[in-house]
Amino acid sequence: MASYTCISCRVAFADGEVQRAHYKTDWHRYNLKRKVADMPPVTAENFQERVLAQRAAAEQQASDATATEGCAVCNKKFSSANAYQNHLQSHKHQQAERQALLAAQRKVEKMNEKNLEKGLGDEKVDHDARNEALQQALREQQRPSPAKQGAATEAKRQKAEKQEKPPRMMWLEEQTKRREREEGAAA
Repeated sequence: MASYTCISCRVAFADGEVQRAHYKTDWHRYNLKRKVADMPPVTAENFQERVLAQRAAAEQQASDATATEGCAVCNKKFSSANAYQNHLQSHKHQQAERQALLAAQRKVEKMNEKNLEKGLGDEKVDHDARNEALQQALREQQRPSPAKQGAATEAKRQKAEKQEKPPRMMWLEEQTKRREREEGAAA
């Protein structure tokens, strides 16, 4: 016959050491809290099921929290893809994108001014490096929004690229004009 028992958990033990070890378990503490709240104790199996369910819920909540989407331009996070898509179409977001583009252009202009101050004139400016700096600044300011990507936008961009001269061609033309001016001044 078992002479050691736990009244809170309604369990009997054959040994005093086992009883003392039981008092240190989470199951016993849980049943003590239930006893204070005038609730019946739970069995060890039921307690384990509740613990596993709680862990699964915590993992689900953590994975949901990491799956949120965010807008780098507006510095906002969204709990669902639908909320994110609605934000991309909002007037505030589009205005923020325009502001980011202007800020990137100003940053490139300041870099060019610094180059001029350092003694790098127009003849020494590398237009490819300038274009790369502009693209890098734009990438830092914003990421492409899926709402703005589409076949019509892509077709307009390709048409505009065909109408513009490539940067190398523009540079070559500028160099030719500069040399003609220098030769005309020397003659």
